[in-house]
Amino acid sequence: MKYKKIVFGLLLVAASFTACTKKLDSLLENPNYPSMSTADVDLYLNTIQINFNSFQNAASSNGAGMSRQSYWGGPKYSNGTRPAGFDGIWTTAYTGIFANADAMIPLAISQKKYVQSGIARILKAYTLGTLVDQFGDVPYSQAVKGTGNETPAVDKGAAVYAAVISLLDSAIAEIKNPAAAAAPKVDLYYGGSKENWVTLAKTLKLKFYMQERLVVSVKDKVQALITENDLINTDAQSFRFKYSKILSPDSRHPWYGGYNDNGGGGYLSNYFLWKLAVEKYNGNVAGLGTQTVATTTGDPRLRYYFYRQALNFAWANSETEPCYLNSQFVSATYPAWFPKVPEETPFCAVGKGYIGRDHGDNSGGPPDGSYVSQVGIYPAAGEFDYSQGGKVSFGMGAGGNGINPIWMSFFTSFLKAEAIEALGVTAPKTSADYLLEGVSGSITKVTGFISEIGYVNTKIPAATLANDAQIANYKTLVSDLYSAASTTSAKIDLIMSEYMIAAWGNGVEPYNNLRRTGSPKNVQLVVGVQSPGLFTRSFYYPSVFVNRNSNAPAQKSGTAANKVFWDNNPDNFIK
Repeated sequence: MKYKKIVFGLLLVAASFTACTKKLDSLLENPNYPSMSTADVDLYLNTIQINFNSFQNAASSNGAGMSRQSYWGGPKYSNGTRPAGFDGIWTTAYTGIFANADAMIPLAISQKKYVQSGIARILKAYTLGTLVDQFGDVPYSQAVKGTGNETPAVDKGAAVYAAVISLLDSAIAEIKNPAAAAAPKVDLYYGGSKENWVTLAKTLKLKFYMQERLVVSVKDKVQALITENDLINTDAQSFRFKYSKILSPDSRHPWYGGYNDNGGGGYLSNYFLWKLAVEKYNGNVAGLGTQTVATTTGDPRLRYYFYRQALNFAWANSETEPCYLNSQFVSATYPAWFPKVPEETPFCAVGKGYIGRDHGDNSGGPPDGSYVSQVGIYPAAGEFDYSQGGKVSFGMGAGGNGINPIWMSFFTSFLKAEAIEALGVTAPKTSADYLLEGVSGSITKVTGFISEIGYVNTKIPAATLANDAQIANYKTLVSDLYSAASTTSAKIDLIMSEYMIAAWGNGVEPYNNLRRTGSPKNVQLVVGVQSPGLFTRSFYYPSVFVNRNSNAPAQKSGTAANKVFWDNNPDNFIK
């Protein structure tokens, strides 16, 4: 009898424990896998925004090398990149942005957080369009289905572009919905400004329409956007990501990583150095007046973009910089096949301490880390060049609290100028006006960057800062060059050249522009080999895509042009 009581008691305890466990289970949520009822829309959005900046940085790096805005090692286009090198950008797009956006949007709508869902759609659209621009046909309609479809096929680039516009239109409608709940708790780009997000969406529509203008009739659509003019026209509306000086976790501008105690990190592009320092000044390095005499010529952004560790080439010898001793800026000493486009294009060095690497030069790296030029104060918040010289070091300059210039207001000005010349749209100003507006906006942003980020250095001589005379002279020079351009092609060439200079820090747009317009026409050709093959018109598919997806297309051939859908220019359009 006692035994039965014990068993009965145990059964009661077990039943009570089971009932309690069921009640507790109903209250538990795995923090790694929150349910739709407990997920935080704003945390989703924060993740999407951070991943988008990482994605854009990777896309920018890819494009900058191809456009000659930054150094690309080559030497052949077929082997200058590799599929595995694109795994990161692909994964960030599909798992970091799309998966989170697709999970967050319906949740946000259910909570009437239409601003958040609209922002997610804009960032998804921007990412999708950029994937097409870099890779061509990509998965979209079947993508991010989880177990519903683990091997999505690609959609045609034109269809994805149509989806991009649809996403942007939906985003505009959602953000403007008067029933929208509170704006995001944290907005890393616009601080919760609904108006700026709507303006960005419309500006992106202009951008993508202009990119497909060679294959689609877009004049009326572009005209409508320019007429309405709800576009990114002021610096306050610019779409940028702001970094900080924080070291742990490292939130500094990624370029600032080159400022370490081992000397500079990586090479700049000799062509891009040349464009600012030499191109417009008859082969002379301009804009480098003494510290006591105000500079009145040269690109006003030169000292802000680049920092010279060495002010001359006294350090160059057969070990530290062997190519310099063989060139000395004398064309006759170039290799017989060296592509001189134009003849003043640099070979090995630019002058007065400006030195990077030529496009496609993959020769062994000499011990020149303490001498080659480095990124300056804009946009990476490095050091301003006031002719002080000396190798970079950890903590030097402004500390890395720079920006990622994803879409600046002056980008819009250059795009309007192109639209007038290429499509014949009408606007309140002329293409010349918009060109100068873009140049002026860029110079104002760059020369004001020291104050904007709060950098204080009492050692900077006032005479080395850009002054009114230098800025006025530069704008006059650009204006004169544009007036002298006798054809539409020549005008667009100058627009794209100035656009490329102003876009420093953003390699996405120069790469798109180069493939769409063929400009700048004087880009430095590959110096590493005599026959580099066809220019990279789109990148290899990432290895994580082609190796793990049975429905992925065959990997692209390195000997083919591989043009994206909006690029109908000839195969040898760009060298």
